Amino acid sequence: MAWTSFKRVSAALVVSFPVAILGAAGAQAALITEWTYQIDSAFTAFSPAGVTGSNPNANLGNAPTTLQWGTGGNGPSSLVVDATVTDPPTLSTGGGPVAGASITHNNNPIGGETLTSATLSTQLVLTAANDPTITQQLDSVFQIDFTETGNVGNCGFESVSSCDDIFVLLNPEVLVENFVVDDFIYTITLGAQGLGPLSDATCAAAGQPSGCVGFTTQEGQANNLQTLFSISAEQVRIPEPASLALLGFGLLGMGAVVRRRRPTA
Repeated sequence: MAWTSFKRVSAALVVSFPVAILGAAGAQAALITEWTYQIDSAFTAFSPAGVTGSNPNANLGNAPTTLQWGTGGNGPSSLVVDATVTDPPTLSTGGGPVAGASITHNNNPIGGETLTSATLSTQLVLTAANDPTITQQLDSVFQIDFTETGNVGNCGFESVSSCDDIFVLLNPEVLVENFVVDDFIYTITLGAQGLGPLSDATCAAAGQPSGCVGFTTQEGQANNLQTLFSISAEQVRIPEPASLALLGFGLLGMGAVVRRRRPTA
């Protein structure tokens, strides 16, 4: 009885498997060429305890979009990210970059406790322009190390102001992310003017190894980092119908061998 069940199941698989593959090969979905998008951002972690957060983003669990730290006559320093980017231009697959969230470091001379690290979380929701039922959500986490430098003339690294502060992105791999819709792999690439590999001396001043990625900010300035991102696509390769047909014939042959192998009484 067990043998009979196996024979029936195997025969069904032999017949249906190649037919299913051939059907999939013939049904190629179209490339999504235009997208609309919304971006939400907030700081979901930061240290030390003396840093304060404000301006919560309700779309990200009420995490703050503004961090403040330090004391002094010039007021605290702060790090501010756009809570939500809405009504943006259309994002074109294979086209140029468009604006994402903007980050501003208000770099003031301060005393007291300073920010040392922060986690910036973002949620990007893409919607196909020609079919609003097709959406894709990408949740990204940016691990940031921050160095508040002393305001001295000689920093030991290249500096525009008396001594620029240093932001280092500890997980730069998050700048490129992929997702799949139907027959295409889409790649999101994020960047910003001023964001990139820092000099060995700057990395060393931040306590990071050579080749670290980040940006620096001038003392006494409102330093803005405008992020930009683009999308590209690559079609998933599916075997040619002729190759699939050969596979199907091979499986049918295996089915014939199974039928000949009957148990002896």
